[in-house]
Amino acid sequence: MDDISIIEYKEVDLSNSMLVVAFPTVGLVSSIAGRFIIDSLKLDEIGAIVSKNFTPTTIIHNSIPSPPVRIYAGNKICGPDDSCEQIAVIISEFMPPMDIIKLLGDTILEWSDKKGCKTIVALEGTHAVGDIKKQKLQIYGVGTNPEMRSILKKYKIRETQEGMITGVTGVLLYEGVLMNRDVLCLLAEAHAAYPDSRAAGNLLKKLDIMLPEIKIDPKPLYKEAEEIEKNIRKLLEQSKPTAPSMPPIPYSMYG
Repeated sequence: MDDISIIEYKEVDLSNSMLVVAFPTVGLVSSIAGRFIIDSLKLDEIGAIVSKNFTPTTIIHNSIPSPPVRIYAGNKICGPDDSCEQIAVIISEFMPPMDIIKLLGDTILEWSDKKGCKTIVALEGTHAVGDIKKQKLQIYGVGTNPEMRSILKKYKIRETQEGMITGVTGVLLYEGVLMNRDVLCLLAEAHAAYPDSRAAGNLLKKLDIMLPEIKIDPKPLYKEAEEIEKNIRKLLEQSKPTAPSMPPIPYSMYG
């Protein structure tokens, strides 16, 4: 089970960088937002995380096949208070098997420490409570130390007081506490039944406020959200007799 490894296609200086981690959760919010960041900032694909236990899938984007877990990076002033000089993104469209998530989280932390990443920001979706059509979906945050929690307060992001975060983000958070690493998690309330571009837009809007130098414009996601949701609802209805609960996802959703 210890076969997870990181392959770097080229040597990139990530000292003093911000690392964004985006594995899919509720509403695929993290994957949608991560893809939007990569395309908006025109980040280069610099590596991959590989394992025999990952889904045997190739992701094709701009006609180029890539592994299911990719690493992108580029020079960009970012991070809380513009304290970082590079940004890196680890992204996937699939959820890793439960029995390797701990090892995957540890591998990411070890690699980020080796590369000199200053801050880790994990993007998450969380189940909205009540009738989400009649309420404003919220963004919540969790920080591993007083400095990260002060950032949440500064940007008026409501802290999660009680709850549970599973998956890779869960590992990054509690290991971040144990290792005294700067880890921040942003959670967007989202639809659970289908990919939620509007929730991803809410997440990006808050990230844009926190990191003004990045200049991420989430408006295209808001603009496309209703049409995307309408199409997916139609697919859900058509697939009820024979298909799984989550229909095939049009790749255009990710950029």
